[in-house]
Amino acid sequence: MLNVGEIIGERYVVQSRIASGGMGAVYKVQDLRLNNKNWAVKHIIVDEQTTTHLDELSMLAKLSHPNIPNISDYIAPDREGNCFLVMELVNGKTLKEYFEQRNKRIPASKVVTYALQLCGVLEYLHSLAKPIIYRDLKPDNIMIDERDDIKLIDFGIARTYKEEQMTDTVALGTYAFASPEQLENKQTDTRSDLYSLGATLYYLLSGGSYYGHRRNVITTLDCSEELKSIVSSLLEYDVNDRAQTATAVKLAFLQLQFNDNGIQYIEVEDELLHQVNNASNVFDNTLFDAKNHKTIRLGNALEDKTEMLPVQGTAPMALPPQNYKVQATQSTPALIIYLLDVSGSMSKEMGTSRRIDVVQQALMTAIKQMVFRSTKGSRISSRYRLAILTYSDQVQDLLGGVKSIEEIARSGFSPVLEPQTFSDAAEAFQYAEQLLQAEISNMAQCPAPLVCHMTDGAHTGDDPEPIAKRIMEMSVPDGNVLVENIFISDTILDKAIPNVKLWSGIGDNDVLRNEVAEKLRRMSSVIPESYRKIMNEAGYGLQKGALMMLPGMNAELVSLGFQMSAATPVR
Repeated sequence: MLNVGEIIGERYVVQSRIASGGMGAVYKVQDLRLNNKNWAVKHIIVDEQTTTHLDELSMLAKLSHPNIPNISDYIAPDREGNCFLVMELVNGKTLKEYFEQRNKRIPASKVVTYALQLCGVLEYLHSLAKPIIYRDLKPDNIMIDERDDIKLIDFGIARTYKEEQMTDTVALGTYAFASPEQLENKQTDTRSDLYSLGATLYYLLSGGSYYGHRRNVITTLDCSEELKSIVSSLLEYDVNDRAQTATAVKLAFLQLQFNDNGIQYIEVEDELLHQVNNASNVFDNTLFDAKNHKTIRLGNALEDKTEMLPVQGTAPMALPPQNYKVQATQSTPALIIYLLDVSGSMSKEMGTSRRIDVVQQALMTAIKQMVFRSTKGSRISSRYRLAILTYSDQVQDLLGGVKSIEEIARSGFSPVLEPQTFSDAAEAFQYAEQLLQAEISNMAQCPAPLVCHMTDGAHTGDDPEPIAKRIMEMSVPDGNVLVENIFISDTILDKAIPNVKLWSGIGDNDVLRNEVAEKLRRMSSVIPESYRKIMNEAGYGLQKGALMMLPGMNAELVSLGFQMSAATPVR
C-alpha cells in the first residue's frame, strides 16, 4: 500500500487511495511535471502469478477510445515488482453508486443510452487486430463522468483473444455478471463480454436483481418487449445462440426510439443491414430484429436486400482500430475539408488585424506547408486533397470541389475572405458531409479525412452538432473522420495562454466559459498520436488526450490550429 505524499517514478505524488481493483490499488496523484495535474495511478505488484499480465498492461497503454480512460504513462516493474499505470482521472461515480443513489431505478431510455456507449467501446476492443476480451463488465467497473458519459475502468483481467486456446489461463470474473463459459473455465471470446453486458442491463432494468444464469425471467423486467428481447439475446447460455457481435447489438438498440412513455420500435432495418454490411466483425454477423423477436443471419438477409444497397446518407461504421498512422502519398492522399465562418463578426480586430485576415493568413500558411511537405526536388507529389468552404448565411465552395494540392499550387490560388452576414454552421457541415459521402468509398487506403472548422461565435439556423457527430462516425480503415474546431474567442478559457509552445491543449476536464465552446468540445476529436508527435516536433507541448480544439485567442493560436490540420503523417 502506498502512503500519501509518496512519489512514484520521481514525478507523481500520491494524494489519496481511490479504490482496489482486481490486480491492485488505484490512487489519485498529482503530476509534478504538468502543473500538478491530477491523474489516477494503478499500482500492481508483479510476481510469478502476475508476470504474464505485463504484455497485456503494455498493450492497454496503446488504447484510445472516448469511453476508456486515457493511459498516459507506464512505469515498468522495479526490483520489488512495483508496476504502475498512469491514466486519466475520471471525476464521477460508478454506475453501481449512481444506480443505488437513485433507489435502484433509472429510466429505460437512460439504460439504453449507457448500453449504446458500452456497445461502442466493446465494438472497439473486439475489432482490434488482436481483439481484447474485457471479461469483467459490471456496474462497479463502469464510471459515469460529469458529462453523463460512461468510462470503462479496471482492465485488470482483460486479455487478448487467443483462438487456439480451449480454456482461459484462469477463471476470473464476478459471478453475477460473468458468462457461463467464463465460470466453467472454458475459452472466452467477445461473446462472453456480451453476456456480461446483458447481465448488467438485467441488473439495471430489474431494480437491482442479479440474473444468475436463470431461465425465463426476462419477462419480469420493467421495460418494453423489444428491449426485453435484446437483453434475452445477450443472456443466452450457449454462445452460439447468444448475440454474436457488439455491432449487431448496437444496431438493435438503434432500432429503439425514445419518447415520454418509454421506448418504441422504428422501421430502420434496411439502413441497419447496410451498416452491418459495412462492418468488419471478429465473429459471425448477426442483427437482432427487436420487432419480431428473432435473430437475422445477415448472409441470408442481405441476399434479399441487395437492391436496397447502398443506402444514401449512411455513414460507414466506426469499427476499424483508431490508428491514424496511414501515411499520405500521391496514391493515398489525405483529404482535408475546411469550413470557414465568414459571418459579420469576423471583421472584429485581433491585435493589429481583423479576425478574418488572421484566418486568411493562417490558411495560406497551412497550404504552403502542405505544398512543402508534398515537394520532392522540383516536383509536387500531391499528398493532400483539399476542399475550402466559407459560410455565412450560405455556403461558398472556393475551389469548386475537392482539388489536389498540386492543382491548388499551380493555379496560384489565394483566397480573399470577407465578412458577410450571419452564420449557418449546420448548412456548412451538411455540405462537408455530402463531400465526404462522395469521397470516402474511394479512400480505403488513405489516411482518415479531417474536417477543420473555424468559427467565432454562435450559429443561427439548425444545430450543427448532430451533423458533426454523424461525420465523426464515418470511417476508413485508418480510423474515424477527424473533426477539428478553431474557436476565435477571448472568453473561451478562464485564463490566458502566455506561452503557446508550453500550452498542453484542451481536454475533457478543462473549464470552458460559454455554451458555444462546450458544443464545439463535443464536436471535436481527440488529437491522434501521429498528429501530436508532429506538433511536438514543431515545438508544441500538446498532451496526450488533448482535443482537436483550439481557442483562437491570438494569431499564434489560430496559426497552430491550421498547422494541426496539415499534420497528417506523410511519406
